[in-house]
Amino acid sequence: MKWLALLVIAAVVGQGRVRAQQVMRIWPEGTGKSEKDTPTLTLYAPDSGKATGAAIVILPGGSYRGLAKHEGEDYARFLTAYGITSFVLKYRLGPEHSYKEIVADGMRAVRFVRANAKQWNIKKKYIGIMGSSAGATWLQRS
Repeated sequence: MKWLALLVIAAVVGQGRVRAQQVMRIWPEGTGKSEKDTPTLTLYAPDSGKATGAAIVILPGGSYRGLAKHEGEDYARFLTAYGITSFVLKYRLGPEHSYKEIVADGMRAVRFVRANAKQWNIKKKYIGIMGSSAGATWLQRS
């Protein structure tokens, strides 16, 4: 039981040091006229000594109106503490966009990470994707 408590404390303390390192557009041209129409990926990379070569693209929830920080950045910090390179996807939002755009943004994000895997020391066969609430819509529709 003591070891479990120490592991949880170490994970929480380790999360505090990880910061977003890079924000990247995933489409070569703009997808709309406003910021909410411009999907981006935010990179959270583990220390090189902890990196496992695995990566995950995270699609936070937020009722299609915003992105929940605790389902994006907080997940990324947690996973990065365990050596998993994490990418938080800011997908298109608002009533003018449907699940089709979220699916397209999610698929594009995975292709983007695969295409740049060598740059981030990621093994292409160890790239996953996860979503919460509205961010999980793509799982149901693709």
